[in-house]
Amino acid sequence: MVDTERLQVGFFALVLLVFGYLVVLIVRPFLTALLVAVLLAVLLTPVQRRLAPRVGERVSAAGLVGFAVAATAAVGAALVAAAPTGLGDLSATLERLSVPTAAERRVERLLGVEIPLASIVESIPRRVAELLVGDLTGLVSATTDFFLGAVLFLFVLYYLLVDGDRLVDWAGERLPFDDATTATLREDAHRTTWAVLKGHVFVAVVQGGVAGVGLLLVGVPNVLFWSGVMMVLELFPVVGVAGVLGPAALWLGLQNRLLGAAFLVVYGATAVAVVDDYLRAHVVDRGSSLHSATVLVGVFGGVYAFGAVGLFYGPIVVGLFGTLVRLFDEQYVDG
Repeated sequence: MVDTERLQVGFFALVLLVFGYLVVLIVRPFLTALLVAVLLAVLLTPVQRRLAPRVGERVSAAGLVGFAVAATAAVGAALVAAAPTGLGDLSATLERLSVPTAAERRVERLLGVEIPLASIVESIPRRVAELLVGDLTGLVSATTDFFLGAVLFLFVLYYLLVDGDRLVDWAGERLPFDDATTATLREDAHRTTWAVLKGHVFVAVVQGGVAGVGLLLVGVPNVLFWSGVMMVLELFPVVGVAGVLGPAALWLGLQNRLLGAAFLVVYGATAVAVVDDYLRAHVVDRGSSLHSATVLVGVFGGVYAFGAVGLFYGPIVVGLFGTLVRLFDEQYVDG
């Protein structure tokens, strides 16, 4: 009888592993869309809880999904409106960015090496176009994947807002922990998630705005557009606002605006760096008890593991791992 029970348990576990693997294969192509939906659901759930008793769960969830789509479209439209538009503006922009022969001679005297700056700058639009467009097959495939991911994202976000609390309760009941341990995990997960979200988003907006002020002071065109770009780039620690400030300072120097270039470098190394070095760690650490080094490891490792969305999930996973280690030590080592 015992052997029969063990055989049944083993077979059930095998079937569970097989179907779990199949689910992973099904979900993996859309993992980013699902993870983003979970993050956005966390942000919108407090609003959902306030609206649901007044207008109903489904109406409030549908309204919040519509709001999220409209807000994303509005931000994208604002960036497009602030960017140079039309072939004439693009041509004028490239003409302003063209490298004078005098600048090439100055660089050659400084480095002792001849560098064809003009040809490098002129080749940038072509290389960017090749990177963005690629072959037609790849473009069609990417468009299809994006459409399917967007549809899945909208549906998952809607149902997470409607049934998210019940889903969390169900998952908590399935965990093989006592009530106190499950409550601690839920509390730490909630606190860490909110701290990381507020830290990344808030700091990215503030730092992009502060860096945009520097661009405005030195007279770089299309400041609103580049400020928005820096807010997005700041979510990527490998690039950050330096992806705009660096080329802007170089462009100013090549245009013989050395004072503006020097100011932008100093401004980026002081005012902008202070926001990145202190404000991020202060906001994240204050709400999650994560050490700054732990947050940094989580951010960089999360990017490699999950892509861009790993900026958020990396520190969350590291924080929950620390919580599990502490609970294990309390219950099975010290206890």
